[in-house]
Amino acid sequence: MSKVNILIVEDEFIVGMDIQKRLEKFGYTVLGIVDTGEEAIEKAADDSLDLVLMDITLKGKMDGVESAQIIHNIFNIPVIYLTVDDDEKTLERAKITDPFGYIIKPFKEKELKFNIEISLSKHEIQKKLKQNEQWLNTILKSIGDGVITSDALGAVTFMNPVAEVITGWKYADAFGKEATEVFNIAHEKTRIKIESPIREVLESGVSVHLPEQTILIARNGAEIPINDSIAPIKDDDGNIMGGVLVFQDITERKQVLETLAHRQQEFKALVENAPDIISRFNTQLRYVYVNPAIEKVTGISAETFIGKTNAELNLPSEFCGIYDHKLQQVFQTKQETEFECSLAIAWEIKHYHTRLVPELGSDGSVYSVLSIARNITALKLAQAQLIHDAFHDLLTGLPNRALFLERVERALMSAKRRVDYIFAVLFLDLDRFKVVNDSLGHMIGDQLLTALARTLENCLRAGDTVARLGGDEFTILLDNLTNIDDVTNVVERIHEALKSAFKLSGNEVFTTVSIGIVLSNASYNRPEELLRDADIAMYHAKTSGKGRHQIFDSTMHTEVRKLLELEMDLRQAIERQEFQIHYQPIVLLENQKIIGFEALLRWQHPQHGLVFPDSFIPLAEETGLILPIGYWVLREACRQMHAWQRQFPVDPPLTISVNISTKQFSEPGLIEKINQIVQETDLESSNLKLEITESVLMGNIQLASFMILQLQQMNIQLHLDDFGTGYSSLSYLHRFPSSALKIDRSFIAKIGANGENLEIIQAIISLAQSLNKDVIAEGVETVEQLAQLRAMKCKYAQGYFFCKPLNSKSIERLMASGIQPRQG
Repeated sequence: MSKVNILIVEDEFIVGMDIQKRLEKFGYTVLGIVDTGEEAIEKAADDSLDLVLMDITLKGKMDGVESAQIIHNIFNIPVIYLTVDDDEKTLERAKITDPFGYIIKPFKEKELKFNIEISLSKHEIQKKLKQNEQWLNTILKSIGDGVITSDALGAVTFMNPVAEVITGWKYADAFGKEATEVFNIAHEKTRIKIESPIREVLESGVSVHLPEQTILIARNGAEIPINDSIAPIKDDDGNIMGGVLVFQDITERKQVLETLAHRQQEFKALVENAPDIISRFNTQLRYVYVNPAIEKVTGISAETFIGKTNAELNLPSEFCGIYDHKLQQVFQTKQETEFECSLAIAWEIKHYHTRLVPELGSDGSVYSVLSIARNITALKLAQAQLIHDAFHDLLTGLPNRALFLERVERALMSAKRRVDYIFAVLFLDLDRFKVVNDSLGHMIGDQLLTALARTLENCLRAGDTVARLGGDEFTILLDNLTNIDDVTNVVERIHEALKSAFKLSGNEVFTTVSIGIVLSNASYNRPEELLRDADIAMYHAKTSGKGRHQIFDSTMHTEVRKLLELEMDLRQAIERQEFQIHYQPIVLLENQKIIGFEALLRWQHPQHGLVFPDSFIPLAEETGLILPIGYWVLREACRQMHAWQRQFPVDPPLTISVNISTKQFSEPGLIEKINQIVQETDLESSNLKLEITESVLMGNIQLASFMILQLQQMNIQLHLDDFGTGYSSLSYLHRFPSSALKIDRSFIAKIGANGENLEIIQAIISLAQSLNKDVIAEGVETVEQLAQLRAMKCKYAQGYFFCKPLNSKSIERLMASGIQPRQG
């Protein structure tokens, strides 16, 4: 038996000692004997006390009933009364304290022990019941469900905090009220009140559940969707003692379910309307689901797919083989995979990127495979187009440089493998293409290039390649030739085809091509080498005239190397100041008086000596070096003329004529540069005459008009050089006002005793006079030429007859001595 600690509260000490002796005899422990209620309460504060034997009559202010009530209520210690009083009034008072026993003195020992054991047992049972009650109360307060209990009449006996929140009723307010008043429910859709199921449970004794779509109308009128169950509370005999309602606020759950249902509808709509083919396969590789997109592709209804394999649907065997193999792979490896495949339906091939995703069961096995196939036909076509564009010219659709060089390289490899294998590379350049572009516009130019591409294709043999390198340059690979006649035949067909005009947007355009030809031989190792030599041959063809062709030989390469060397020397000549200016006098024919000079460029080459312009000016034009050279000539000529004007003052002042090249005239900053040079050299702008050829003016009419207007505003005179050799159109003489025409030396040189070319020269002089322009004859070398020019009233001239071009020192000596007129 476990130790039991007892306190004796007795106003008679001897009686208390007697009771202690008896208790110890039974094996109990007496913690003390006190004779007042105050002391008893103080001792009860000790946690080790298990029982109090309390006399009702005590010393002090408190009797035993009052003390017992405090001890029981505060410390929960069982109390057994010991008293000689057995009157009803005392007993009624004692009952209020819920005593655990009541012993009338004197008592027997057995009675004392019996009451003590019964009290201790009863107290232990009460403790456990209270603990269970607290535990149950804690659970009911902690669970997420609302709980309401009622008695057998349907009155509320308990509500947990969740029930208070949901119903809006406080437990204190709801206690004792009809449960139907607190638990007010209705149908969510119809709002018809639902009879309280509590009454049904109390009457039937059977648990019931609320119908779906039930709402609880809270005390504040809020409507809360709930679900619940109501069960009867029965005693051990099965008698109904009350009912318990357990219910939940399912607002959030309903929202989640509604959201889920909405998402499912959205997902279904997406899948059903997706352009991708979405399908699912079981372990037998049979379709268990397909979306409608599959019908648009195959023409087979979606229902037909269900339960069938690809093979059973008579889909192409190659497609079935690839697809089924990939499906089996996913079932075996449990890994998703991606692949591309093609499907040929109704003479049309479509390409698909397919992703297979395994769907795993709870045991980890693959129970189905989800397939998502996306149509990538457009992407494949775009990729093919990108590859095509990378190797083809966008304008003409012809192969470009990269593809052409690749095919030439293939031909080179074939030539190294086979001794009898011969091929040729042709380089074509469109003659006067810039004129077409500038006069008719770039749109017509593009149309011409496209039309030429088609013409060239029609002139070739099967297996040959024509490519556009860019601009107006084309190349041709003549593959697997029999002999040189095959090349000649193709070239002649091209020249013949171009004799007819191209009809382009209402314009008839005639054109020719210059063709360079290079034949394969063992010395070539790279395709670029053949292209280079064909380009060189084309350049030679172009210099010999329009619409020509030329076969490459080794001397051409030597010439090109010399040209490259000349270009390098020309670049260095600017830095080394190897250029000189020679000046040729321009004389007034009536008295052969010098009125000015033309500045003529010379190159004092360190190895080749004095080099004349015809040998390097075209190269300078082509490389762009003419710009720095031209500005140097202009500055030096203006500086020299200003110095001579001060050294040899005459009235009117001497003038200087400077040639302006095509590239210079097209330079955007030309006018500003001329103005800067004139100011730097202090030369009056009216003493500067710029010589421009007809072809320079006609190259860009709009630009020429603008430039001439600006030159006139600067008071700079314009001379038309080599007049009669270019366009010689009366219209441009009006559009481009000039102060003088220079008759080309080719006309002057043919003046003979028989009067050859006199009509042309006379016409030029008469035209100039009618337009109030001066005329300068170039290249006068004989007395006969001078006499004829004077007879035709030509005003000015220059040439060897008077003086050849001289350097500045020689000109100064000449000016000091004067020119003696020759008698003709």
